[in-house]
Amino acid sequence: MPIDDESVRALPQTDRNRLAMALLRLCLREVFEFRLVQTDPNWSNFLYQHHSRRFVLLDFGATRPLSKEFSDEYLRLVWAAANADREALLDASHALGFLTGAESATMVDAHVEAGFIAGEPFRTARPFDFAAEAGGPGGMTERMAAPAKVFATERLTPPPREIYALHRKLSGAISTCTKLGVRIECRGVLQEIWEASELA
Repeated sequence: MPIDDESVRALPQTDRNRLAMALLRLCLREVFEFRLVQTDPNWSNFLYQHHSRRFVLLDFGATRPLSKEFSDEYLRLVWAAANADREALLDASHALGFLTGAESATMVDAHVEAGFIAGEPFRTARPFDFAAEAGGPGGMTERMAAPAKVFATERLTPPPREIYALHRKLSGAISTCTKLGVRIECRGVLQEIWEASELA
């Protein structure tokens, strides 16, 4: 069954949490370990076998490779966002081409704010409640609107070309976790990847 199907949403909390952890681990491994990302956010291509508790992935036509250089810098960016490290986030953002160095203070602050919001699921070693903290009132999705407005008028350069498909995939994963109402500890998975990298 597709992972966003009503029957999946009706599964017990522990099963939904297990499914979401597998999805999170897969997404992070695609970006930072395999460097080969299935970028189609159509979740009908991500099936769940309840009896085996496994994913079945379909349609790899939208799969895109990532260079090691990009993947490493993006990992630095995500780790900085997870740790609310402004200096490291800005350093990685310049290296990736998100920022030119000539941006207004308003744009820089909005960029950092968006990064810190995106990093919230990975900030602490406690279960993150996606329904309440990502999709609920005052959640991540709602608070992203303010920096997005700044980007519309203050951005000096488009994001790196890899980002469009990558962020579509990651936002789809967050949306699915929100729809499933999962509560999972995200930091440990990212920390494993960071500590196994050459950057730690």
